Amino acid sequence: MFYDFLRIFSPFLLKFFIKRIEWTGLENIPRKGAVMLASNHFNSFFDAVVLCGHYDRRIWSLARGDVFKKPLAKKILNSLYMMPMYRLSEGKEYLGDNDDTFKKCIELFRQGEIVLIFSEGLCTNQTKLLPLKKGTGRLAQKAWGDGMDVTVVPVGITYNNYNKFGKVVKVNIGEPLHKEELPEDATEGIFLKEFNRILSEKLTKLIEVPLPKASFWKNPFYYIGRVVNFPVNFLAESVSRKVTRGSVFFDSITGGIVMFVLPVYWILVALILYFVL
Repeated sequence: MFYDFLRIFSPFLLKFFIKRIEWTGLENIPRKGAVMLASNHFNSFFDAVVLCGHYDRRIWSLARGDVFKKPLAKKILNSLYMMPMYRLSEGKEYLGDNDDTFKKCIELFRQGEIVLIFSEGLCTNQTKLLPLKKGTGRLAQKAWGDGMDVTVVPVGITYNNYNKFGKVVKVNIGEPLHKEELPEDATEGIFLKEFNRILSEKLTKLIEVPLPKASFWKNPFYYIGRVVNFPVNFLAESVSRKVTRGSVFFDSITGGIVMFVLPVYWILVALILYFVL
């Protein structure tokens, strides 16, 4: 229910945080059946918000495991169809949980669901693709090896900034990576190396830098909102800068505050106007 609420309302609410968002290649995502979205990862949780909030099929996504350690955070993230992936730096004792997430992804494919995986495995607010980890390839190899018809779709998300309001976002969805592009009967090492080579080439072509500037008429909600919603914007930016302290989470925290506080703010303003006028 929480996920459905965000999926319905976040595209509109984010208009007050994002100047312009453009999509290309949506037709490359099948309307039904199992899909693995293999995306770059330039902007932390905000990447998943952009993708999941602007597509009408439910998307399960993998997220950094350390944020699942607190019970409340885990409950919220699970309600948003997020699953943890732990790195060695987050604690060796948690690495076993990755097997459970891996099995969950395979089961979701059997059910014809969409799973979003960030193939670089980490985020540094970069503008160029980092070397890909092996997780995406291993998941594809397992699914294809089990006879599942999983479509692997590369997704490139590009931003013109990562630390302020009024960003421009471009989402380019490429043509699928097919099983037939990989060598038959290859060892795991050769398969993963070739898979990452092909996926890297596809993702690199989808990352678009620099992005075109936005104009008022592309999204008048943003420009009007900068005046009308000033108290919320000021609160969101102030809290986020204090909490994130220059980390990669600025957009995630700021965008989250905007989406949840704006409706409350509008209701309060409407009530004040009603009683005053």
